[in-house]
Formats: sequence, structure tokens, C-alpha cells
Amino acid sequence: MKNLILLELHKLRFPIIFTLILGMIASVVLCSTIYKSYALEHQLEVWEVGFTFFNFTFPLVAVLPTCWLLYFERKNEFVKYTLPRTSKRKYLFSKWIVIAGSASLIMFCISFIGVVTALYIIPPIEIIYGWISPDTDEPAPSLIHFHFAAELFLEKPLLYGLLLSIWKGLVCGVVATMGFGFSLFSRNLFVILTGPFIYMLLDNYLMQMLAFDALRLYVAFEPTSELVENISILSFLVGPMLALL
Repeated sequence: MKNLILLELHKLRFPIIFTLILGMIASVVLCSTIYKSYALEHQLEVWEVGFTFFNFTFPLVAVLPTCWLLYFERKNEFVKYTLPRTSKRKYLFSKWIVIAGSASLIMFCISFIGVVTALYIIPPIEIIYGWISPDTDEPAPSLIHFHFAAELFLEKPLLYGLLLSIWKGLVCGVVATMGFGFSLFSRNLFVILTGPFIYMLLDNYLMQMLAFDALRLYVAFEPTSELVENISILSFLVGPMLALL
């Protein structure tokens, strides 16, 4: 099994490394620029507004580096020559480990480098309160009232960013698993590489139409996209579980 995993990593090392480096550079650039046009209350919000692009495109980040390989191996009948030398289960399991694991690692690194950029590289932001307190009719801090996991976000932003980056990586691994499923059965490369992204768009539309906004896969990846009072443990579980069905 170890040799099979190393073999898959060797095959996919260049697209994985390329996506990782490109994504981290993009994360740093976006987190260093986009925040300038926003009124923010906390330094870590620099990461939140800068990461919006990846919140929308994470299904593509999950599948583009790796899920194409099995398609070409099936097309070229490479699989037929490989299976007599190892079990089908081990062969496919090693592929899944590399696909899901690399997607998780890539997204974690892209996200956490944005956190580090926001907290330690970007100069301290000018704090602007855009919420008017109903008690005083004056601008007041709003994050403690309206932000997901507000106390952790405000008091331990690095830990908040680390935990959410780990979670984003895990969700990306789930989406990569979906792409792996497409690559097992589909004969259309376009479907394999865009299927998870299209699924997310359909999931967004259907869940909102059914008034289950907080159960969307998008919300599981980025919980701050939904009102904090609507977020529950189901918001983190339902979307990924449906994606695996």
C-alpha cells in the first residue's frame, strides 16, 4: 500500500505542487489587497474578505490537480495492466488517499497562509464600526453579536483561523472524494473536473429554494456566509454527507 501511495504521489507531484504554490501566492495577494476597500472591525477580517475567491472556487481546487489522472488511465487501459499486479481495492484506495489527502493539504495551506498574512504581515487596519447600536444610536462593535464563534474569533484569532483552515481542508477532501467518484465512472473529463463545482451551485440553489440555507455545502465550508443564529452542528455535517451520497 505504501508503495502504491508513493507511486501516485510521484505521478501527481507536479500538478499538486503547482496548485499549492499558485494557490498560496494568490491567497497572499488577495489578502493583501482586497481588504482596502472594506470597512473592517478586526484584523482577521482581512483574511475573510480576501478568501472570498476560494470560498467560491474550492471545488475546482479540490479536483483539478488530481482527478484527471484516473480518467486517462482508464482511457489508455493502463488500469488493465496494473490490476494483475495488485488488488483493485488497494489500487483504488491508494488513489483516493492521494486525491483526498492532497486536496485537504492544499486547501489548508492556502487558507492558513491567508490567516498568517492577515495577522502578521498586513499592517494594522483602521477599525471602522459600521453597525449602529439600538441602545446608543452610535457606531458600535458588531462582531461579538453577529460573527460565527465570535469569542474565539476576537480573543484567539490565530487559533480560530487554524481550526477553520483545518476544517476547510477536510471539506475539500470530501469534495475531492466526489471528484474521485466521477473519475471512476464518467467518460467525460469535463464532467469529472467540473462536476463537484456544478454540484455546489445546484446545492446552493436547491437548498435555498427549500429554505435549508444553513445546510448548504458552501456554508459547511464557510460558516460566516450564513447568519450566526442559523448555524448549528448540522450546518457542518449535512452538506458534506450529501456530497458523499
